[in-house]
Amino acid sequence: MNRQMKRAYATTVAAAATVALTAGMTGPASAGGPTAAGETGTAGKGTTAAAAPGSVIEQEVGQNPEGYLTISGTSMAAPHVAGAAAILKQRHPDWTYAELKGALTASTLGGPNYRPYEQGSGRVAVDRALAQTVVAEPVSVNFGEQQWPHADDTPVAKEITYRNLGTTDITLDLAVTATDPKGDPAPADFFTLGARTLTVPAGGRASVDLTTDTRLGGTVDGTYSAYVVATGEGQSVRTAAVVKREAEAYDVTLKFVGRDGLPTPDYWSYLSGIAGDGRGSYREPHDASGTVKVRLPKGTYLFDTTISEDPEDSRAGTDWLVQPRLDVTGDMTVTVDARTAKPVDITVPDSAAKPTWVAPRYWYAGEDHNIETGVDVDSFDSLRTAHLGPEVTTGSLNQQWIGVWQKGTDTEYDVMLGGNTRKLATGYRKHLRPADLATVKVGMGASAPGKQGRLFVAGYFPELGGISPITDPLDLPRTRTVHLSTPDNTKWDIAFEQNGTPDEEGTAPTESFYTFDEPRAFKGGATYETRFNGGVLGPRLSRAEGISRDGDTITGELPLHADGDGHAGWTRYDSVHTTLYRNGVKLTENSDALDGNGEGFTVPSDAATYRLTTSVRRDPALATTSTRVDASWTFRSETSTTRTQLPISTARFTPETDLTGRTPADRTAVVPVTVQGAAAGNNLKSLTVYASYDGGTTWKKTPVKNGSITVKNPAKTKSIAFRANITDKQGNRSSVTVYDAYFGK
Repeated sequence: MNRQMKRAYATTVAAAATVALTAGMTGPASAGGPTAAGETGTAGKGTTAAAAPGSVIEQEVGQNPEGYLTISGTSMAAPHVAGAAAILKQRHPDWTYAELKGALTASTLGGPNYRPYEQGSGRVAVDRALAQTVVAEPVSVNFGEQQWPHADDTPVAKEITYRNLGTTDITLDLAVTATDPKGDPAPADFFTLGARTLTVPAGGRASVDLTTDTRLGGTVDGTYSAYVVATGEGQSVRTAAVVKREAEAYDVTLKFVGRDGLPTPDYWSYLSGIAGDGRGSYREPHDASGTVKVRLPKGTYLFDTTISEDPEDSRAGTDWLVQPRLDVTGDMTVTVDARTAKPVDITVPDSAAKPTWVAPRYWYAGEDHNIETGVDVDSFDSLRTAHLGPEVTTGSLNQQWIGVWQKGTDTEYDVMLGGNTRKLATGYRKHLRPADLATVKVGMGASAPGKQGRLFVAGYFPELGGISPITDPLDLPRTRTVHLSTPDNTKWDIAFEQNGTPDEEGTAPTESFYTFDEPRAFKGGATYETRFNGGVLGPRLSRAEGISRDGDTITGELPLHADGDGHAGWTRYDSVHTTLYRNGVKLTENSDALDGNGEGFTVPSDAATYRLTTSVRRDPALATTSTRVDASWTFRSETSTTRTQLPISTARFTPETDLTGRTPADRTAVVPVTVQGAAAGNNLKSLTVYASYDGGTTWKKTPVKNGSITVKNPAKTKSIAFRANITDKQGNRSSVTVYDAYFGK
């Protein structure tokens, strides 16, 4: 950095530290306004600045034009304003922040299609600011809000004072232009000036009144804006002004009563606008007296309140009272009385199981709103609830009672009850019986030693999915017994993750993740088994998975490491190498794991024979089984008008192993082999399977009989590898190889 650049940089930093300027925008990245939220519009949209080669930003956006970066946002606007202030400070070293701010704001250039909330007074013009000697105080005028109705509004005047920083008197011609909330010209005399000319003495001040008369707005409510422009002696001073003409609104008084019948300060409530002029608004009214008045636009609101016996301990008692539909059509008083709430009583058929997590919640959806919320309590025992107001007849209200009970480290009860309703429950009682619960024994596998992992169990209704607590990881491998509630047609999803070594902050990274394809229905009283992260992991194909072509792009979306029970998911790879050949010639290669997250391959449109190969590897410290998977698919393809699945196949190997991927050494074992994809079923032309006991150095052909192969399990601590070559009746060829498929023990 040369001396001149250092001096300019130091000046900019010094000015930025001492000058309280704010940056507005004339683009969508952010917004300015007529107050301290943004009194100028700056070069924040498509701003060009010198590039720092090799910087993070330079790497992200590139140089355009060469040597420069072009970016939008306040991150660009703010330093440009600071730089403008620094230049101005250099010209006028004796000016304070007020003069600097005033000159930059007064000398702006207005955009013809922008209003004060979009550009402040206008776009910063440094050259004009350097010649500026007249500033306005304040730099913007906010008349606030005039309450509805407006027939009796009183005109409001505010003073604009012009200050002459120069050495000669200056006479200013004053003019005001105004727009209504729609951007059309405001009615005549909506904003008026007390004078049309004003002489400001050298070193002195002169003032003029700006008056707004909101009675003149007719039926158009909202924010009206104006610009007062004073011109003279080659200078202009721009001052933005706004006033809000309130739409139809009313005073709503909210009263909160505790269980003792007295006003309570221990409440939390919110109002969410779902229809009318208040749609999309959100308020959290509170006053320690237990009574609070809010001004609400005419419309419909959801009103949600929690009253606590002890705000620091939910076990002391929590009352949750919700009015899904509060119609505000006039001044009104609404009383929320905790004494109207009734108890919630939900139990599981095991007194030794203790609640560890509860999440009562509801979902209220409609054309103009989508509200999902709940209440934070430690147990259902301390909760009481009540529905307030009318029923919801649109079918858009859903309630959930979600809870988890645990006994020891390996038994849990997961409960989700409720569903679509017209009214939220005023009290709720459900004592679950064994016949109401499905039992799922969940194996949590890990082939590498010293691993930890956890389960996520979430219920689903047709209208709304559930949520699952994030628990502490447990040592692997292990089997957990999960009891799932079955009333109310609940479906369940179970997911598993294997965690790596925690970082310095104690966060354990995810190394592998597996889940059901979709939530499943279970039968009460029945017992099920499933295992995650176990068995032989390898490619899986289904109707929704595979290699596809859309136009001239070939992409992959399939799990290369689906677990032995067929659960799809994700695992961390040490290396990925994927290559595409066209008519025997290598077309391209990349690190696409074919899991749907890659960029795919762009290919010529005419028909050709393609061979797609991939090889993925896992660190043995993450998993000692299925450490390497190779796959190859050969098929014909040409351009397509829609996304088309390509004819590929795979083979799944499903021997019986324990949760570490091991089986008794040296025994004879029958290993089922299942073909998936294009060659499945009657379209299979040939299937050849090989086994290797030396890491793939040598292979022995193994006959397939009745959908299985017979092998000798590997010796203790040794592994076996499998390879399958598949051809369908159309001649498409596929090959899959799984190294370290399982070990002997």
